[in-house]
Amino acid sequence: MTTSIKTIGIVTFADCGEKEQSLFRVNPDIPVQEALEHASNLFYYAKKLMLDAAMEKQGERYAWPAYYLCEMGKAVVDDVSSSIPSSR
Repeated sequence: MTTSIKTIGIVTFADCGEKEQSLFRVNPDIPVQEALEHASNLFYYAKKLMLDAAMEKQGERYAWPAYYLCEMGKAVVDDVSSSIPSSR
């Protein structure tokens, strides 16, 4: 019997405020394949923005959107990594 691995929803991101509280969390029960596809899209667009930032005269305006896209993608990947059983 094959068990479908899904996100577990423990990873938070977008810390803000004086208390550095997380504003967002990865939702649980998302199939891993779908979560990774979404993370891949987030990283793809972050890469595009970073290239624009490097090539444009006033490219710094692309830095924050790229940062947030990377933060979201990393949260998804970290949550997926936490949901995969260890082989130890």
